[in-house]
Amino acid sequence: MTIFSIPRSMKQFLLLILALLLQTAGMQVATAQEVTKQTLTLLPMMDEGPWPCAYYLLDSNEELDQLEVKAWAGRCADERDWVQGWGPFSSEQDSFLRTHWGSPRQALLVRRHFTLTAEQVEAVHNGTVTFRCSYDENPKAYINGIFFWGVSGWNDNAYATTKLTRRHRQLLREGDNVIAVSLPRGGGSGHLDLELTATITVTPDGVAVPMMDDEEDAQSVYKLDGTIVDARSHRSKGIYIQKRKKKLKK
Repeated sequence: MTIFSIPRSMKQFLLLILALLLQTAGMQVATAQEVTKQTLTLLPMMDEGPWPCAYYLLDSNEELDQLEVKAWAGRCADERDWVQGWGPFSSEQDSFLRTHWGSPRQALLVRRHFTLTAEQVEAVHNGTVTFRCSYDENPKAYINGIFFWGVSGWNDNAYATTKLTRRHRQLLREGDNVIAVSLPRGGGSGHLDLELTATITVTPDGVAVPMMDDEEDAQSVYKLDGTIVDARSHRSKGIYIQKRKKKLKK
């Protein structure tokens, strides 16, 4: 004997509710998988082997102080008199020694090149760019001739880490880019190793999605190619991104 039976209409209703719940769960999983992070190694450090560079040795710190920064650190600086060699650099028989640098006698200038496509530039401008450096001593670093980082002293075998500000990310451009570093002549041993990486967010179809670093970014509206549009202006029909979500403009 049947104690309790569910009317056909109720069964259909419950099945509809279950289907909607499953669909919603599937959409949530798809949304979670829609955006992923990707790391681009723009300049590798010594863990990935020796890295190519151009370097120049100066006779004194006074000579370093008298140099015009853009003349040696700029994107188009003349490298004809520079040595085309390999880093990292060290004055000791240690893990940093690929090219010997007599740090008690000479100041050191280093230039490292990397190339970005137009799509990478847009993604990097809106992503997170991280600079890591192990140094001895008193380094100064430049992006395409513009100063962005410098510290006093040394950090032995450790690595200092800094994230580039939006203003400094905007210095990166399509084509050739240069990170240039100077280290003055010091009183003892010296070494240099450095790395530059970019973390961007992408969708499965390869579209770069801006990463929100601050409140200003969170209020910005982006096209699918990562370019910023004015949220207050009239926008044509299409798909836009705001607060990491895609929105359809009809």
